[in-house]
Amino acid sequence: MDFISWLSLAGICALGAMSPGPSLLIVLRCAGAGMRHGFACALAHGFGVAIYAGLTAFGLAVLILHSPLLFNILQWAGAAMLIYLGWKALRAPAPNTEGESSPAQALSVGRAAMQGFGITFFNPKIAVFFTALFSQFVAEQQAFSVKLGMVSLAAGIDAGWYCLVTLIAIAGRNRGWVRSTTGHRMQQLFGALLIGLAAKLVFSI
Repeated sequence: MDFISWLSLAGICALGAMSPGPSLLIVLRCAGAGMRHGFACALAHGFGVAIYAGLTAFGLAVLILHSPLLFNILQWAGAAMLIYLGWKALRAPAPNTEGESSPAQALSVGRAAMQGFGITFFNPKIAVFFTALFSQFVAEQQAFSVKLGMVSLAAGIDAGWYCLVTLIAIAGRNRGWVRSTTGHRMQQLFGALLIGLAAKLVFSI
């Protein structure tokens, strides 16, 4: 591919990553537990994107789109995960006003990574996105190294964007823009939004 094609592909991947949705809510929630948690979630999310980008680059994503059973399984699993995470956020204990502890402090780095990967892997709409747009840059005669570069670009942009989101969230907390009590209310708001997104997904199946 020429430079313009690479630039266009990067722009499409950036727009896809920056689109608001459940992924943004999950990363913000994990970032509330700390920078390492937010980065772990962001990097795992990028890894999930790499899987779908790889499937598209090597022509396997169409199997998901043309298999109603597999597509529905992924949708139901994604909805169940959103409900679970939303319920956990709603039930998060209020912070101790004396210690100003984070409402998400009980979240481990490993669980943050699992949430970042899960919210990507169980979202078949990402397969739709890559099959509809990413596939326009894929050709059968392309070298393996080119396809691998395309996959790396998509995953890198996605992970980089959510790492930036984490840094912004952490900076806001450190500068006192968001107090722990406000963070707790945001956790509950995220929980309600996640459950709302799950309901929307269920009714669209």
